[in-house]
Amino acid sequence: MIKESEITQIEKDKVLEEDIHGEVSIISKSTSILSNEETITTNKDEQLPGITTTIGEQLTELIEKDKDHTALLVDDKSGQAKDDLITLSSSPLQTVIAEAPNDNEKEKVISITTTTKKREYDVYSGYDQSSSTKKNKRSRKKRKNDNNNNNNDKNIILEQSEIYNDVIVRYAPKDLPESLIKYYNQRYSYFSKYDQGILMDQEGWFSVTPEKIARHIAERCRSNIIIDAFTGCGGNAIQFALTCERVIAIDIDPVKLHCARHNAKIYGVEDRIEFIQGDFFKLAPTLKADVIFLSPPWGGPSYQQSTTFDITTMIPGNGVTIYSIASNITPSVAYFVPRNANPQQLAHLAGPKGVCEIEQNYLRGNLKALTVYYGDLVNKDYVSQAKALGNESSI
Repeated sequence: MIKESEITQIEKDKVLEEDIHGEVSIISKSTSILSNEETITTNKDEQLPGITTTIGEQLTELIEKDKDHTALLVDDKSGQAKDDLITLSSSPLQTVIAEAPNDNEKEKVISITTTTKKREYDVYSGYDQSSSTKKNKRSRKKRKNDNNNNNNDKNIILEQSEIYNDVIVRYAPKDLPESLIKYYNQRYSYFSKYDQGILMDQEGWFSVTPEKIARHIAERCRSNIIIDAFTGCGGNAIQFALTCERVIAIDIDPVKLHCARHNAKIYGVEDRIEFIQGDFFKLAPTLKADVIFLSPPWGGPSYQQSTTFDITTMIPGNGVTIYSIASNITPSVAYFVPRNANPQQLAHLAGPKGVCEIEQNYLRGNLKALTVYYGDLVNKDYVSQAKALGNESSI
């Protein structure tokens, strides 16, 4: 347990950090089994200071040696930057399209390297020294009153923990386990409306998708009907409800489903989500949808201790089996996996000659996870341009 005074200081530090570093980078990367370097897809032409991206020098040579696989560099200058996305690049919008190998072919080890330096920020950027002293005093007084009101509201909300089915679903500072401190400090990254009464059980803190990343994934998954097969506390389902006509949110845990339904109500989208308590494995044969989003449990924070995350053995229920079941419903699958997931396993899921898009999800400069797109969710422009460039290279 920690003292409330300690939480307050941590919150202050975090607020300052979020003010300075409040950004999200969505970086799309498709990995080839032939390349031993990394190429990053970006949404802007300008490279951020201190970022070095390495592109395999032997890429063309490898293409010439092996005609059965595609590992092509694409320049697509038509990419549009999202409103709240900060991106990294070494040239205008680059990607590598990974074509899955045949099952009988021997795999090669991929080594992915990225050099990232801490970005410098000017905390006084935008400060207007020409503003009148009187105006500044009024502004400071207003901000102080607003902060006091917000603090009073927070104290009321966090005065005691909320319990559902004998499980804490909203922690008061005095009940917060030490293992959750760093997650609690990022609560507004998970849910921007956290102070309005967002509920999460302990496992939910470990597994919820940060809101800005969830919003980006939802934009990529626009459709009539989408299934969130492991909805948890509803972070992704809420964002899907803002881009899709209908969301089917499934979870086997009644506590998580209670949290998800409650959170959806806070965001005003509960009427667009059908919540189903049940086992996805058993429900799958009866389900129909245009897109399926998979974010199965990763086994808690311990996954970070592994050099490579094996989706077959480290995801409960076998990550390959889960994908196979989902792809029988629709080929359009978005798979949210740990940042250290094995890219060769992810490529193999697409099948022989199949194509997948592996996207790196960054938040405030830190790599959080990977989202892998299959079927119609893969950016077709990248594929067609990659194949065209491949034909030119082979001449």
